[in-house]
Amino acid sequence: MSSSTTRKKIVYVIGHTLPDTDCVCSAIGYAHFKNLTDKRYQYTPARAGSINDETRFVMEKFGVPTPIEIESLSPTVSDLELHKPILTRECDSVYSLAQLMREEKVRAVPVVESRGRVSGIVGLSDIAQFHTASADLIDLAQTPIELDMFLKTLDGRVIANAGGAETISGRVLIAAMQRATLLNMLQEGDVIIVGDQQDIQLDCIIAGCSTLIIADGTPVGAEVAREAEAKGILTISSPHAAYATVQLLLLSEPVSSIMSPKPETVGLFTPIAELRRRVLDSAYRSAIVADSDDRLIGFVTRTDLLEPVRKRAILVDHNELAHAVDGIEETEILEIIDHHRVGDISTAAPIYVLNDPLGSTCTIVAREMFLYQLHIPRAIAGVLLSGILSDTLNLTLSTTTDRDREYAPRLAELAGVSIDEYGPELLHESINLGDKTPAELIAADFRKVHLGGRKLGISQMMVLDCAEIELREYELVEELEKLRQAEGYDLTVMLVTNPLKASHERVMAAGETWIIEKAFDVKFEDGVTRIPQVLSRKRDFIPAVGKVLGTG
Repeated sequence: MSSSTTRKKIVYVIGHTLPDTDCVCSAIGYAHFKNLTDKRYQYTPARAGSINDETRFVMEKFGVPTPIEIESLSPTVSDLELHKPILTRECDSVYSLAQLMREEKVRAVPVVESRGRVSGIVGLSDIAQFHTASADLIDLAQTPIELDMFLKTLDGRVIANAGGAETISGRVLIAAMQRATLLNMLQEGDVIIVGDQQDIQLDCIIAGCSTLIIADGTPVGAEVAREAEAKGILTISSPHAAYATVQLLLLSEPVSSIMSPKPETVGLFTPIAELRRRVLDSAYRSAIVADSDDRLIGFVTRTDLLEPVRKRAILVDHNELAHAVDGIEETEILEIIDHHRVGDISTAAPIYVLNDPLGSTCTIVAREMFLYQLHIPRAIAGVLLSGILSDTLNLTLSTTTDRDREYAPRLAELAGVSIDEYGPELLHESINLGDKTPAELIAADFRKVHLGGRKLGISQMMVLDCAEIELREYELVEELEKLRQAEGYDLTVMLVTNPLKASHERVMAAGETWIIEKAFDVKFEDGVTRIPQVLSRKRDFIPAVGKVLGTG
């Protein structure tokens, strides 16, 4: 690798794996906030799953791009600081390759063809093997040398080329033996390297050599030049001794003759773990990075993998491993912004954690922006307001705080909407059951929780028409039981709330329902009960269940 790029390092601002409106909108808002207050990184909002209908409605209403979806934060090749790679071309000479590797102090380089696509890899071992193989009698019949390449490598000049030769081909002989021995060995089409013996030079021309190379910078006699021209013999003057001339002739072969063709490549999204394996398994202790069209992007060696490679992230609206995107254990977490209970995510170094039990994470982000007295654009104000209204059921849930009620109107003014009108409009989008299956309804807002040694799965859903959900109670309870058995839950629960008639909570459950019965003094019948209060999952339901299980 050589010169480094200067692009900013990316920090992903990302929520949990079942992204709701507060989760997605707080990621958008906090990324905007960080990009205004911290110029070290490029903060990019992201999501760890598909968005729901409500969130999609918010994105469209305020004209905000949906954050990119990330399946895993495990590091990939794209997280390396890739530099412009040192490379050689198929048509370059072995000599120029050797000079390049010596100057750049590298042991291997990728090879590209005329259109810039990766075609091979070559290393010092290939050059050494080439030298070893050329210790015997040299025959260029199968691998002719380009004349222009040889002249450039040799720094020689053409004396005669009446035949218009463009390559040098044939057996290579050094005229260092007795004249009779040489003439006995010489065959038509041979390449002869000779010193200042003019009589031997003429003998080689008469014998029909294809190329005559006169070494040591020896002046070429007029008779030799005339005879070579008359017989169409390519004649070259070399400034080097005979042995050096032979070596430079061999080093004029193209890189394509010694490279390892069709090497394995990796892409920008190849996991670092896979890259390490490839590098260790490679005879060249390196890996070529190429795009889908095999165009060279970078070249990675063992040295590039000495330091840990990790993506960077800020977590919003969650702080538990069970809710985090894949690969979070390999990620450098810079901050956590949340309003839930403290979970089990740990970090290698101290980080900034802002955990405040407000009605939504968007309230926390809005507070930071107001605190810094930043300009909040209409779109950002709109998404933050939407996160607050969504997570507090239009400011009606027990989790709603004075801060939520303070910032929501201020954001609504900046967004150009009325809470009285926009709130019900937003809730309607989130409550559209449509043709969704029981499994889809349960999965839409589902949380996995471990309490008192038990594994609980808790879903929450809002409805406007209670009769609609009553018709589907049986199939929902049946689906909860299927989920419980399939995933090994001790208890699976669905909380159903009608925000327009906030007097009770309809609860469906499968498994150890006694836990809920004891927590709220109710009884289940066919997997269904009612609790005479509106429940917040994190503030009311989970703490009450945890108390029964001895964790409250």
